[in-house]
Amino acid sequence: MRKKHFKLGLSFAMAFSLLAAPAASAEGADTKKVDYLALGDSLAAGMYYDKSIGKGYTDYIGSQLNKIGVLSSFNKQFSVSGYTTTNVLNDIQNNVEKNGVPIQTAIKEAEIITFDAGANDLLSLLEINREKMEESTIDPEKVRAGMTTVGQNLTAIFKEIRELNPNAEIYVMGYYNPFPILPSQYKEQIALMLDTLNKIIADTSKPFGATYVPTADSMAKNAFGYLPNFLELEIHPNQAGYLAIANDFWKAINVKKEAAFNDSIPEAAKEEIHYLVEKGIITGYVNGSFGANDLITRVQSAIMLNRAIVYNDDQAPNPNYADVTEGTFGYDVIAKMTQEGVFAGNNQSFNPGDTLTRAEMAKVLVQAFKLTGAGGKGFNDVASDYWAASYISTLAENGITVGYNDGSFKPNDPITRAEFSIMLARALNDSFKNDSFK
Repeated sequence: MRKKHFKLGLSFAMAFSLLAAPAASAEGADTKKVDYLALGDSLAAGMYYDKSIGKGYTDYIGSQLNKIGVLSSFNKQFSVSGYTTTNVLNDIQNNVEKNGVPIQTAIKEAEIITFDAGANDLLSLLEINREKMEESTIDPEKVRAGMTTVGQNLTAIFKEIRELNPNAEIYVMGYYNPFPILPSQYKEQIALMLDTLNKIIADTSKPFGATYVPTADSMAKNAFGYLPNFLELEIHPNQAGYLAIANDFWKAINVKKEAAFNDSIPEAAKEEIHYLVEKGIITGYVNGSFGANDLITRVQSAIMLNRAIVYNDDQAPNPNYADVTEGTFGYDVIAKMTQEGVFAGNNQSFNPGDTLTRAEMAKVLVQAFKLTGAGGKGFNDVASDYWAASYISTLAENGITVGYNDGSFKPNDPITRAEFSIMLARALNDSFKNDSFK
């Protein structure tokens, strides 16, 4: 995914607002499907903290690709628990076959490939005594040699993949710290080893046009929650941990959808709209227009957020709104976003067709992306006891909004599709945040 640098030359004195898919929308000009191949170790395979194999981050990426309507096939059968970079390389060079599909054929046919390997190469070199941690040892010489092997193998793997498929989008995982609790004498060594490994992964993948996806920061935010068996030094996460990793990937993944809208797009929002179209998050009206200045409704914004964020793919329970039935447009999304705490009704109603206000926009973005703030950013028309004051402040502190030139936020004003594009793109991609917003 190419990095975008957007400089907002105006304040929001032009009332550009948020985007959501309209009630009647089209997939745009480009409806091509993609084959998704996951290569790697137990994380790609979906091993859980209890040693069971289930839905891991790759499965949730596949579900998200299906949600936006582009998935043709998903294959993770070449991802194997315990695999090292040597195992992956041997599989490709020997063209191993599983369920009648040779791995080289799977690589050739894939439009999207995710990859994780390297951690097992090094974990096997650590002599960790789970009973007496103080007796664990880390041999620096063995680790250095292991790092060299990882770098050589990764270079060979990416070379093989590119020779088989020059055009696939490749996304490579950077590893998180699998040991959030260790004796102090090992913490610095593990941190250094992890940083070195991730640098090798990033540096070797870059020349082959692969996108490096860091996961360390997002996993560290709730390491003890994402790694339930951390006391037993179990490195595999639970569902919440896999969803955190999937969202790291989803922020990077670009499905290259295209849409040629037959109406004009405001210059200030063009890059963001293009970015969201490429990711399959926004489409347009069935008549081919985008409707940049149209006001966005609550259900439309819910649909866009559901496409932008990876959630578990379980069916959400009926939210029991008085004005929402299973036949209501966007019912499944309304149920999911209510279950996730992003949206809440008012007086037992969801009001799906009501326009979203700027204050409501602040709340749903903060809730959806789990943004945090210190409450230090205020606006002259937002009282400290206003119901959305903390959400608005948090949105501003995270560089997603600046308000108007006169210092106001206009919380009760409705928000448009173009402005929502700007806000959503900023929430997903830091490169859209102007330096002055930080």
